Amino acid sequence: MADITHTFNYAKPDEYLGQFDNEQLVGTHTYEGPDTMWVFIDKATNKIAPAGYMDEEQGNDFNPPVNLKKVFVDCKEFPIICSLMEADQDDEAHETVTETLPNGVEYVTYVDPDPHHTYEKFDIECNNNDEFIKVASSIKGGNPHYPWKKPHITWAHLRRHRTSLLTWSDDKTSDDMPTSLIASWATYRQELRDIPVTFGDSFAVDITAGGSNYEVGDKIKFAKADLDDYIIGDHIIATVKTVNSGAITALTLSSNQAINDGKDIVEGRAAKEFVGATFTYEAVADGADAGTGATFKVHKCQRYAAWKVDVPRSPCGTA
Repeated sequence: MADITHTFNYAKPDEYLGQFDNEQLVGTHTYEGPDTMWVFIDKATNKIAPAGYMDEEQGNDFNPPVNLKKVFVDCKEFPIICSLMEADQDDEAHETVTETLPNGVEYVTYVDPDPHHTYEKFDIECNNNDEFIKVASSIKGGNPHYPWKKPHITWAHLRRHRTSLLTWSDDKTSDDMPTSLIASWATYRQELRDIPVTFGDSFAVDITAGGSNYEVGDKIKFAKADLDDYIIGDHIIATVKTVNSGAITALTLSSNQAINDGKDIVEGRAAKEFVGATFTYEAVADGADAGTGATFKVHKCQRYAAWKVDVPRSPCGTA
């Protein structure tokens, strides 16, 4: 057995932690480690086992447990597999790219994420011929690849975490607190509420004209069909929160979440804007004077991946 240094190209998704390879991108990585190794496969799943690997000399005479089999791997022939088994990456050697998020936070990732950040190691299958199986590309005629690394957090996870933080922070203030601390908690909670709109997972509604004769509690409904079917529910419901002499000055939104295919990448991602959006109006009370003249802009920014979102820190220093 000898150590080798081997530079190779590998398929990567359209973006970090993406699940599509429509652009057929290629990264470059240098493997440094043993030239051969034994990799352990779970017999029940035919996938790489957490038991890991052994170098050739150690593994030659090793009899694995009954639930595992060992597969001999030439690291020049299968450098991706060996890179996944051998922690050879040098983070400081990778070129990075910086993205400024809507809240001003800078998100840094790699131009070429190493194989550990590209492939889901324990989802790679090995067949009866001891061949590691690649999966189909997301486009016809595209190059097959090993299963992509799954996102460690999705918008569904982020929304649940946000809701739990709002619940946790419900009773964190009292009347005898300094006003500055009360204000800090209010700011923190508002930043939590704003996460879906700030990062493009939900729509915002701007009042472009307040109109007249509206009352608190009136409802403005924007139908899914009038929003390019870009919301999960049937309507965005904007409830009038405050008025000034009958003109709408603030709204409370519900059912404003954009469509999402669960992968946070393609469906529902694009920015959308509907100026003078069509709506239906429901007065808060029967027989009330009908509000009239209000106009609105319904819009969302491009959805940012959930793993990029920096959840605000609470005034007591916890997330």
